[in-house]
Parts: sequence; C-alpha cells; structure tokens
Amino acid sequence: MAARQSAAWSASHQVLRFFTDRRYASQPLCDARSTGSPTHSIRQVVMRLSLQNVPPWIMAILARSAPRCSGFAPRRLSSAAGLLVILILAGAGLGAPGNVQAESAMASASALAPNPSQTPDPESTAAANAGARRELVFYNWTAYVDQDVVKGFEEAYDVRVVQRYFQSADERDARLVQNDGEGVDVLVVTAGDLPPYLKRGWLQPLDKDAIPNLIHADRRWVDGYEGADDYAVPYLWGTTGLVWRSDLIDEPISSWRQFYHPNTDWKGHLMVLNQYRIAFGMALKMLGHSFNSDDPAAVDEAARVLRAQKPFVQSYGYFKTDADSGIVSGDTWMGQTWSGDALLLMERNPAIRYIVPEEGGELMIDYLVVPAKAAEPELAHAFINWLQEPEHAAACAESLKFATANKAAEALLPKRFRENPVIYPSAEVLERSEVQVPVDPAIQRKMITVWSQLIN
Repeated sequence: MAARQSAAWSASHQVLRFFTDRRYASQPLCDARSTGSPTHSIRQVVMRLSLQNVPPWIMAILARSAPRCSGFAPRRLSSAAGLLVILILAGAGLGAPGNVQAESAMASASALAPNPSQTPDPESTAAANAGARRELVFYNWTAYVDQDVVKGFEEAYDVRVVQRYFQSADERDARLVQNDGEGVDVLVVTAGDLPPYLKRGWLQPLDKDAIPNLIHADRRWVDGYEGADDYAVPYLWGTTGLVWRSDLIDEPISSWRQFYHPNTDWKGHLMVLNQYRIAFGMALKMLGHSFNSDDPAAVDEAARVLRAQKPFVQSYGYFKTDADSGIVSGDTWMGQTWSGDALLLMERNPAIRYIVPEEGGELMIDYLVVPAKAAEPELAHAFINWLQEPEHAAACAESLKFATANKAAEALLPKRFRENPVIYPSAEVLERSEVQVPVDPAIQRKMITVWSQLIN
C-alpha cells in the first residue's frame, strides 16, 4: 500500500506540474462554438465521479482523454488539475475525509482553479467599481432567474448579486469539489443532488423564520425528498422529453423507441443530452423499467440500446436556445431537452415540437439551497425569501417558461400559461414520469463506464 500511495503522490505532482506549465495553462478546454465535444463530456463524467469513491480503473480513461480535452473556451486546463489529483489520490486510498495530505492537495488544486466568486465577468467587474456594497454570490444555471427580480432585490437591500453560471451539473459539482463548497451563498440543485450534498456536508439547514414565504411552497416537491424540508426551497419544475422538427421528420413521434431505434434517414441528426442518468433513464423507461432502476440486467440492456444508437447520434450535448441552435437551423432533427427550453426553441421555429413520450419522462425540480460555508447566510436567506415572494416567483416562471413551485405565484400567472400542457402537463403525464434520485454506487459506476466509452 505504501508503494502504491507513493506512486499516487508522484503522479499527482506530475499532473500539477503539467497543468501549471505556461505552455498548457492558457489552452482552452474546448472550442467555444462546440455544443458538446466528446472529450469535454469525458471531463464532465470524471467531475461527477469525484463525488464518489473513485476506483483506480478510471485513471485509464483519464490517461487517454484528459490531455486531449477541449471544453468550453472560458475553462482552462488548469481548472482540471485539482480534480485529476483528487481522482489519483482516491484511487490510492488517500482521499478520505480528514486525511491531511489529501486536504493539502485539495488546497493546491483550489488555488489553480478559481471558485465561482473569484471569476468575475465583465459586467460584475464594472459593478464592483461602483462601490463597496455587500455581495451575494448566486451560482445558477445560465439565464435561470428573472433579471428584473434580481435588480429589485439589489435595490431593496442595497447589495450586489454576483451571478455565476454553470452549463451542467457536472461543472457545478466540480467547482464545489475543488473549493469544498466555498465561494457561494445561494445555489441551485436538484432533488437527486440533495443526498450526496448532505453527505459531504455542503449544505446548511434553513432558518425557516428568515424565509416566511416558505408558506407558499408546494408540498408535493418537499414531502418525500431527502433533505428538501430542512435544507432546500423548491424553485421551478418541469419535464425532460423530446423535441423534433416536424417539417424534417415525417412521422408522428410518440415513443422513446423512435429516438433510441431511429429511422435510418435520421442518421447523424440526433442530439443526446450529455447527462448519463437521463440517457440511461429514458432508455430504461423505454424498456419498461424505472428511470432509477438498480437492476444490473436492466442497466446492461439499456447500455446495449445506447451503443446501438451511437451511429445515429450527431452530438452528446445540450441545445442552445438562441437562433444558432442546431434544431432551429435544421442541422439537428431530434433531441432530448427540458420543457422550458423546448418552449423557447418553439418560439424560434414553429416547426419544433415537444413531447413527453408515452413511456414517460423525467420530472425535474430545482431547489434553492444555502451552502454550509456561505459568506453571507443572512443575505442568502433574504434572497431566497425574495425569490419566493409570489409576484417574484411568478415573474421567474413566466420569463423562463417553467412551472413554479410556489402555490401563491401560480394563481398570479396568466391563464394561457397555466393551461399550457408543456409547462403544466396532465396528471397522466406526471403519473408516468419520475424524479431522478441517486442510484446504487455500483450501478452508477457501471453507467459511467459505458457512458465514457460512448462519448469518447
């Protein structure tokens, strides 16, 4: 074991030297025009793995993929260094909590990769020069809050909200791993994120007295979800389903089978969401299993489906919702996405359609949480309460085109919004859809292994 640990430390130091070398530290991790490069996807998978006890075999994948990684332009090679070190140490048994050497490596890694509060965008930098007001760091999906609501909070409390964005849950988790949950005051997570976040000690219990608007929360998104009652406030919810171009696909779409066993004419025109749990989950539902199945045989069957689908896939990524989106232009004909994004795309091109297939889909619910190491916990609670003010919650829902988890806000929304079946699906659609919850670690490793092979 000592020899193995010594080798791990040697490899860790080599990784740090490589990623801090001036020849490599400034290299972009991917072409900014890319919507989901395979090597960037590998990095995301590795980031997600860092939340678990990573076995040594993952290093074989890293060795092949990390040096060739080409992710989004703002992300630099140095930001991956800490994570690779963590993975190497974990593989050698050095990554357990409380290990002084592992904590030292984490600190070194964090110094290489700025946390969300240390990576200012131009707009935030300009605002900082305006005065030394208190700051609240809000780490969120891109454009996933109504900006007028945020500005209202800033004016009412005489503070500045520093908005930091992540493009995927894997990117968010990697930042939190690298910085041990520091640098963020309010964070957006899903139901499936709550259990592992609690296990890592990343969340603090809510001071419910400081969030009186909690009385408006829809209890169906609280009861039955681990950690939701004491640590999280439901924000927005929706579904994950299929979008397609009705002018390019000349058959009615009703089943996940049409996506996973596509028509030969659609080859090279499919987009699969770059989230292994969604890709596996929908394949499992097509096969008659639960989205969250822990059955090894069922997961193996789903893996065969995903491998057979690969030749038809144009990309494993995400749809942009602007005019340059592949499905708006017609380069992509069909893909997986979320209901709110689907509506934004449908506004861009009336030929775009959205459906939760007959087998069902994923019910996604996002929560607002306060990290355990938040620098401004009182301000964080005030901000969450502000977002839960019925008028503000309604504004967020209407501008983002997702359903609100605030019962009082729902009553304020226009009738056309409340009756839109994409935003508020029928009881029958909800009945056959599932919320993503954590699966057995062995099943997760099996899924990630297959996913790594698919997207690399």
